[in-house]
Amino acid sequence: MTEIIPQSPAVERPAVSSTQQELWGHPIGLWVLTLTEGWVGFSLYGMQAILALYLTDHLLQPDHAGHVLGLAPLETLVSALYAPVGTQALAGAITGLFLALIYATPLLGGFLADRVLGQTRTILLGAILMTAGHFLMSFDWSFVLALGLLLLGLGMAGGLRAQVGALYALTDRRRSDAYQIYTMGLQVAVIVSPVLCASLAQIEWHWGFLAAGLGMLIGLVVYLVGRRWLPAPSLLARTAPDAIGTEKRPRPALTLQEKKTTILLLALVPVMAVGAVPNSEIFDGYLLWGREHFQLHLLGYEMPVSDLISLDGFISTLCAVLVLWFWKAYARRRQDLSEIAKVALGAFIAAFAPLMLALGAWLSPGPHEVSLFWGLAFHIINDIGFSMNYAIGMALFSRAAPVSLNTILVACFSLHLFLSNLLIGKLATLLGRISDVSFWLLHSGAALLAAALLGFCAVRFRDLLAPGKETAPPVP
Repeated sequence: MTEIIPQSPAVERPAVSSTQQELWGHPIGLWVLTLTEGWVGFSLYGMQAILALYLTDHLLQPDHAGHVLGLAPLETLVSALYAPVGTQALAGAITGLFLALIYATPLLGGFLADRVLGQTRTILLGAILMTAGHFLMSFDWSFVLALGLLLLGLGMAGGLRAQVGALYALTDRRRSDAYQIYTMGLQVAVIVSPVLCASLAQIEWHWGFLAAGLGMLIGLVVYLVGRRWLPAPSLLARTAPDAIGTEKRPRPALTLQEKKTTILLLALVPVMAVGAVPNSEIFDGYLLWGREHFQLHLLGYEMPVSDLISLDGFISTLCAVLVLWFWKAYARRRQDLSEIAKVALGAFIAAFAPLMLALGAWLSPGPHEVSLFWGLAFHIINDIGFSMNYAIGMALFSRAAPVSLNTILVACFSLHLFLSNLLIGKLATLLGRISDVSFWLLHSGAALLAAALLGFCAVRFRDLLAPGKETAPPVP
C-alpha cells in the first residue's frame, strides 16, 4: 500500500466561522488543502519512484560521484549504519535512510508549528524548502543538499492534515468526509506521478526530478493563493484553559491503567515496524530487484519498473475501500474483532506477499524471467494486509491513547514507518549477496514474527486495548 505522507503531531483546533465560504458542500479551504497535498504527493512519490534507480545507474557511478558536494560524509554515515557492499547496496541504503527520516522530521515540524511559527507559516516555509529541494535534485552536485532541504520541508509541511480538521467544528459530521476527500487527492497523485516522472527519467534522469519540482511549485502556489480560506494561524498552548479568562490548568496525572496502556502502545511501535517491512521495501530494494528479474516487455513496450509504484497506488486505493466495506459487513453479521486483532491479521496477510516474489524467483531464476503476475499478486496481498495494518493501527493508537498523551502517541505511531524503513535500508544491501528466494523469505518471516507478537498482545492485553475503554482524565 502507498504510505500516507507523514503529518506533524499538531493538535486540531477548529477555527470555523459562520461566514465561511463553501464549495460543493465543504469549506473552500478543504479544496485548497486537498490540491496542495495532492501536488506534494505528486512531487514526493514521483521522486521516490526513481531515487534508488538514479543512485545505482547514475549518481554513484565513478564518473559522477566525485562531483557531488557532501557525498563522502553521507557515504560514511550510511556505511556506519548499514555496511553496504557495492554500488547497488549503497543506493539501497541511502534510499532506506531517506525514507526513514521522512517519518521522523514531522516531530520537529510539529514543535515549530505548535510553539514557534504557527501552522500556516510553518507549512509555507516547508513548501518553499521542498520546492527548492526538488529543483536542486536536477543537478548532480547538489544531491545531498537537496535531500536535506526535502527532509526539512517535509517535516514543516506535515501540518496540512491538522488544518483540514480545523476547518470544521468538532461536532460537524462532514469532518470524516473531508478526510476521505483529502486522502483521495493524494491517492490520485500517487497513481499518476511515478509513471510521468519515470518516463521522463528514461529520457534524462534530471527531467524526472524537474517534473517533481514543478509539481511542488504548483502546490506552493495553490497554498499561497488559497491562504485566505485556511484556518487562522495560531500557536498552541501546552495546557488547556478551563474557560475564557481563567487560569490555565496542568494536565491531569495518568492513572495506573493509562500508564500501562501508554507503555504497551510504545512497545507496539517496533513490532509494527517489523510487520511493515514488506510494504516499506516497495520504494527501495523491490525496484532494484524488479528491474533485473521482472518481464517488463508488454505488447512491445518496455515498461519502466517505476510504473509498478503507480500500479500499487491504484491497487491500494481499491484495497482500502474493500477492507473498509468488509469489516462493516462483518460487524453486521458477527461480533467485530478488536483493532489489535485486525492489525495482527493484517500483518499475517502481508507476510504472504513476499512469498509470491520468492516463488516467482524460484520458478524463474534467470534475469527478466519472472512474470508480472507474481508482482501483481505481491501488490494485491500486501495492500490488503497493509490497509489493515496502517489505517486500523492508527485508529487503535488514536482511541486507546490517554487523552493527555493522545497527540504525541499518535505521532509515535508514524515512527513505526521510520523504523521499518531503517530496516529495509539494511535489507536492500543484501541484494546480490544472498539468493533472491532467501531475500524475500526474510521479508515474509519478519511480517510473520510481527503477526505472532501482535496476536499475543491481542489475547494477553485485550483489557488494556479493548474497544470502549475509557481513557478520559478524571474530573477535577
